[in-house]
Amino acid sequence: MKLKHNGLALCFAAALFAGSCLDAQAYYTEPSSSSTYIYNSFGMSVATPDAYEYSRTVDLREVDGYSVTRPTDMCVTDEYLYMLEMQLGVIFRFDAQMNYIDCLKEFTLPDGTKTELSKPEGIFVASNGTIYVADTGNSRVLVSDWKGNVSLVVVRPENIVGTSVANFLPTKVVADSAGRISVIARNINLGIMQFTAEGLFTGYTGAPSVKVDAFTKFLRSFYTDAQRADMVNYVPTEYSNMKIDENNFIWGTIMTLKDEDLNAVVMSADLSGSTTPIKKLNMKGADVLVRRGDYPPIGDLVWTSTPSKIADVGLGPNNIYSMLDTTKCRIFTYNNDGILLYAFGGLGTVKGELRSPVAIDYIGDNIYVLDSALCSVIVYEPTEYGKLLIDAEGYYADGDFDSANQAWKQVTELNSNFAYPYVGLGNAEYEVGNFDNAMEFYEYADDVDSYSNAKERLRKESMSRNFPYIVGALMIFIALFIGKGIFVRVRRYVRGELITYGEDEK
Repeated sequence: MKLKHNGLALCFAAALFAGSCLDAQAYYTEPSSSSTYIYNSFGMSVATPDAYEYSRTVDLREVDGYSVTRPTDMCVTDEYLYMLEMQLGVIFRFDAQMNYIDCLKEFTLPDGTKTELSKPEGIFVASNGTIYVADTGNSRVLVSDWKGNVSLVVVRPENIVGTSVANFLPTKVVADSAGRISVIARNINLGIMQFTAEGLFTGYTGAPSVKVDAFTKFLRSFYTDAQRADMVNYVPTEYSNMKIDENNFIWGTIMTLKDEDLNAVVMSADLSGSTTPIKKLNMKGADVLVRRGDYPPIGDLVWTSTPSKIADVGLGPNNIYSMLDTTKCRIFTYNNDGILLYAFGGLGTVKGELRSPVAIDYIGDNIYVLDSALCSVIVYEPTEYGKLLIDAEGYYADGDFDSANQAWKQVTELNSNFAYPYVGLGNAEYEVGNFDNAMEFYEYADDVDSYSNAKERLRKESMSRNFPYIVGALMIFIALFIGKGIFVRVRRYVRGELITYGEDEK
């Protein structure tokens, strides 16, 4: 077995060792903006076959007579795609093929008053068609049907605590299957605000943690109250966006992470999630996102000036998810274990490249990205290679291990540089009880934990399989030993020899 190691540290060490002959940049470079890539266990980018390819651009600059200048958010349901325009305060509705259907601009409040949106920044549409709008400029969240009939208006809670922010500026909103509302509000850094289905504020969830070193804690003990108040760098960061899945987990993204903190996470391969641009929050507000890769899901591991800034997350098929980076305009797709499957995209003017992406969603296997600067939705569709990855994850999740095995074998044929498919092959063999074969695949992929698990299962399986034979042999030995004693006594009795209890047998 190969040993796990800190890939980046080894890379930098190698670069220093060879510094007299080669430039370190030759060892360690940023990926090309036009390539599809992953990161290996050394933290180096490795080119892979394209998993997605550009399909088309849907121009939104003119929609039903409206001049669209600043699309700010979108939401996808089973039937429709909803796009929110910030400047106009209009919600546009399209079908799954991005054909325009209609729009919503005017709302009717419960008291019959007509109202419009003011610089709205977020939209969410529930499966039953209920619309939730973060009406930022009006300091409220509207809950409405598609005809504009408002059933609930959420405003700044009177019982809000822990913040001195006077204005309630909601930017993003989602609701769970029971109608409970979650809101991200600007300048509120205590977490995601929680409201009942009736609009009552119940508190916060998923507050981002703050890392303060021991020396700073020591210094703060001598600070005055005014000095502590000035320490703005040591307050939790705000969420930038969120999605909610069918199991009511909230996926929140955070953009305002410090470069040095992200660099420390990469250098130490920290999988704890203490510093992370994405969280998956359960009902209790705990981050349950799985991080089992060599590095955590943070986007690019290498950058020259600015790290990845994750603006949104798209929840795809078969438990995969895609993070949208606004720094290099890239899309990073991970599986349910936090393994990077592929990264692609780039900043530019070529077809398929982005300028200012603000939202990402899936319709089927296709990826839809809303670009505010281009006033367009850019559509990407999976290649044969990408479809194999998606299908393999689905087969495994459904328990169809034979199909998963076949799909992973095809992936390895198309991309021999990708270690994870061998983990997939190992998983498929593991689930059907072929632990020795699984160990071979895990060893090739350098998956120490899975290898150890398979080895333990193989040991238990071997013990369980051989246990009847061991017990049988022991019973035969005992029977032979007892039989020998009986035979000796019977023989002496037949010969008429006197048998005394306890007498040594000769």
